Amino acid sequence: MKRYSFNLAAVLRARRLQQDVAKADLQKANMAATAAELAAKASLEHYRQVSRPEDNRFLAQRQQAELAAGSLAGARQALVAARVAVDDAMARYVDAAKAVSVLEHLDQRGRQEHRLAVQHEEAAVVDDLVVSRHARQQQRLHKPGPRP
Repeated sequence: MKRYSFNLAAVLRARRLQQDVAKADLQKANMAATAAELAAKASLEHYRQVSRPEDNRFLAQRQQAELAAGSLAGARQALVAARVAVDDAMARYVDAAKAVSVLEHLDQRGRQEHRLAVQHEEAAVVDDLVVSRHARQQQRLHKPGPRP
């Protein structure tokens, strides 16, 4: 019997590559979310420092506090966007992983079916050998030969 080959091997390779790309995208999105979170924390800390009242610089302090508040709001929006990007990247990775899993399952089933077919073919060959050997032995036993 010929050797097993998975008909969708090229598709499986492509899906695995897509899964690797999705995994890399997920890692990038997680790093971006972590960076956005650190930026938001730093912005909050800066805002807290700037918004502390000082006696003689009220207007300058107020302007700095407004700028810091705007920066904080922007950092929080960036953090939300980064978390949404992580969720999207995770969904793409899960979809890619599912596609690979389905193809791997099909490959596994194909290998099992091929193994069973090979076993069946080997059993048929052994049966043929046994039947033919038995027939030859029966012929030898019942063959009229010279009698003394």
